[in-house]
Amino acid sequence: MVSETSLREKLAACTRILAMQGLIGLFGHVSVFDPQRRRVFMSPSQGFDKTGVTEKDILVSRLDGSIEDGGARLPLEWPIHMALHERRADALAVAHLHAPYATLFSMTERAFRPVTLQGSIFCGGIPTYTQPHLVRSMEQGIQIADLICDRPAAFMRGHGIIVVARDIEQMLFSTLILEDEAQKQIMLSSMGDFRCISDEDCAAFGAAAELPGRAQRAWSYYCGCEKRLGHAGGGPVPFV
Repeated sequence: MVSETSLREKLAACTRILAMQGLIGLFGHVSVFDPQRRRVFMSPSQGFDKTGVTEKDILVSRLDGSIEDGGARLPLEWPIHMALHERRADALAVAHLHAPYATLFSMTERAFRPVTLQGSIFCGGIPTYTQPHLVRSMEQGIQIADLICDRPAAFMRGHGIIVVARDIEQMLFSTLILEDEAQKQIMLSSMGDFRCISDEDCAAFGAAAELPGRAQRAWSYYCGCEKRLGHAGGGPVPFV
């Protein structure tokens, strides 16, 4: 069983890394679920400087959205997290972000397909939640959970993205991959037609099976970068 202290520290570090990478700021939030204690740990809401989040700033709630610890209110769209944590046994970490490049895919008719081997974790495609509204009720949260089903991510029309994973490390890595994939595809669009990775090649690469190990290596790398650069005002660390 992972300790509460460890969950708080990891979630705070993840929030700072996402801030360093320009993927979370005034808006956006990340969460992790403790299935043994049935508690949700969530990053603080809008207006909080995400670059300075510590374990003491993490909010703790029940699945119904009632606060247990942290003092402040949950982010407005907390039902996104609660519905996924409650309905998917493997949804132990969830991110809702307004990632600059990936969000653009919520505004286009172009279907998302991976263009790199790393991106093959999304080979099954990424659905879009088409309602252009904030998710403020559990009914809406359940609609999103049903839309995502067992997939790792979703776009939210004119809004942002959702990433679902088994732990914080995989959630961070998947988010970084998705934003990198989106950026590459947008850059490729200026060059005309481009080639995507086929489902067969995705399966052969085995990105999903290798995700835990790759995510752990990425976690260690970005934690080190954040310690050296984050508080010093350093910019995003390239994901290449």
